Amino acid sequence: MSAALKYDYVRLTPQWRKTGARYDCVVFNGLDGLEFASILALFTLRTLTTDLWVALIRQYHFVGHHSSSDYIQLQDVNQIDFIFVDSIVRAVHILPPSTYNPFLTVQDLSSPDIHLRLQ
Repeated sequence: MSAALKYDYVRLTPQWRKTGARYDCVVFNGLDGLEFASILALFTLRTLTTDLWVALIRQYHFVGHHSSSDYIQLQDVNQIDFIFVDSIVRAVHILPPSTYNPFLTVQDLSSPDIHLRLQ
């Protein structure tokens, strides 16, 4: 992430998988508005005249907001898909399920995410 240039890069490494909060997750513009996913791979499809930037994702489904905190909750339904990298809005942190909450939670504990709340 570069504050000076206002870029937010996705951190993609298999070492973080299944070790806690996900740092390779994004919010992207999907068919139903904003959607959430973890990035499994980034690559370029090259044709004779065009390069297409594509991401292989594991998509999460929106299940609602937490009853007391109003945080966005997601469910992993093991859905793998492709998206164009241009559809990615930015990176997000997704917290794993806990003993008190069976769903994944979009992390906005330190500073509530006004962009997601307005969307």
